Amino acid sequence: MPSLTASILITTLSTISSVSAHGYVSQIAVNGQQYQGYNPSFGTQGPSLAAWSTPQNTDLGPIVPPKYTDPDIICHRGATPGQEHIAVNAGDTLKLTWNTWPETHHGPVIDYLAPCDGECTGAEKTALKFTKIAEKGLIDGSTPPGNWASDQLLSSGVSWDVKIPQCVKPGNYVLRHEIIALHEAFDTNKAQNYPQCINLKITGGGSSAMGEGVPATQFYKPGDPGITVGIYNPLTGYEIPGPGLWSCGGGGGGSGSGSGSGSTMESGSNSVTDTGSGSGSGTSGEMDGGSGMGQGTNGGSGSNSGSGMESGMDDGMGGENGTETNMCRREIRRSRKFRA
Repeated sequence: MPSLTASILITTLSTISSVSAHGYVSQIAVNGQQYQGYNPSFGTQGPSLAAWSTPQNTDLGPIVPPKYTDPDIICHRGATPGQEHIAVNAGDTLKLTWNTWPETHHGPVIDYLAPCDGECTGAEKTALKFTKIAEKGLIDGSTPPGNWASDQLLSSGVSWDVKIPQCVKPGNYVLRHEIIALHEAFDTNKAQNYPQCINLKITGGGSSAMGEGVPATQFYKPGDPGITVGIYNPLTGYEIPGPGLWSCGGGGGGSGSGSGSGSTMESGSNSVTDTGSGSGSGTSGEMDGGSGMGQGTNGGSGSNSGSGMESGMDDGMGGENGTETNMCRREIRRSRKFRA
């Protein structure tokens, strides 16, 4: 008699084989205005849009791990810049609506911003350096294949809300919105990435630069724990792949780096505060917005704050000169885990 896991896998793969359409962002809404997304059926003759064109994506297929260093991972196959932009304020929330999404394609939803050197309409995609501004992955892994961010997107009318950080300084940016489908990711090179890009012109009172950013061709590796993962067994944790998550915080000069790990219920943030030279670590557990800080050696310190139910440990490394202070709350959550 086949095991429960085997039965789930056989049934799911049978269902997947009948799925032919994955989807694309068909509509963007913000401040009461609606904007059309790019439909690959437009080809090269589509209307002038803020959404990037992907005329080669006629089968609405994925970008797979062997293509992670290829420019197609940036904004999808053969993507070219949108010729318009959407005006938003720092702190606004955009609603991105997909035309469809298969319910079998479970996985995380991740959002990035990259500043453009001038107008994004003429951006060279390989020169864009992205910062992760939002992520959500496994919500409940106790019953395979689990409840994921993609399932939340489906239950919300195939829509996803993306908040532009309040502190981001004005300028032209590319928003990169992505779903990673993990239904076949138990095999190496079988994860499926579905990136979508949209030009934004951000205004408002923000003043924070997001740091150097990372080219999309350096986001993922085929062997990353969040890329090769079996979702047909119960999961007690999941690493959301890609660069660390950035969030707004106090300003400060200098440079620093940090890393953190913890478990998160619903939402939360781990932050690193670096002061002086040397390193430090702190451990804390929070509920409903609590915070903790630990003091390390040589003047370094680590801190952790969040909303929801969260615990974690962060390590911080101070600037070389011992006088620089970095309080950007750069959230490094390569080990972000959900505990059922």
